[in-house]
Amino acid sequence: MKPYNGSASININKVNSKDELDLLFSKFDNLMIQEYMDGTEYGVDVYIDMISNEPVSIFIKEKIKMRAGETDKSVSVKDEKLLNLIQKFLKVSDYKGIIDIDVFKVNNKYYISEVNPRFGGGYPHAFECGVNIPRNILNNLKGMKNEKLFSNYTDNITMMKFNDLIIRGGVRE
Repeated sequence: MKPYNGSASININKVNSKDELDLLFSKFDNLMIQEYMDGTEYGVDVYIDMISNEPVSIFIKEKIKMRAGETDKSVSVKDEKLLNLIQKFLKVSDYKGIIDIDVFKVNNKYYISEVNPRFGGGYPHAFECGVNIPRNILNNLKGMKNEKLFSNYTDNITMMKFNDLIIRGGVRE
């Protein structure tokens, strides 16, 4: 269960019984039910050209570590089966511009779990591997089409986010 307008994994609950389901629905108005997926999670950063209406950039990363709904650690991958699934999905959807797709692999089968029409929190990984979506956006704003570069990135590159901790002051007694 999760809020349909949520972010950062706030108020996400794994529900194990109808009683738990009823309790959550009695406390919150804006909930949706999403199947729990226990498998390998992937993030896919996609850009659909605003002029040609064709996908021109697809970057796939395996999510290794998550924290508060954000990818803390991921590795770039090239997976032909997943790439084909994403391309099939894009043919039947009507998205344009940047989208962030979450995918799970369970028992060697892929499931698209959600699509967000925005930059995903893990996009810096794609950028550092050579996927320049801001350039695509600027090209479109100038009236220029972008060329297709689906697998034009480096695979097996790991991204890790970190927080700085700075402690200043005197000596403890």
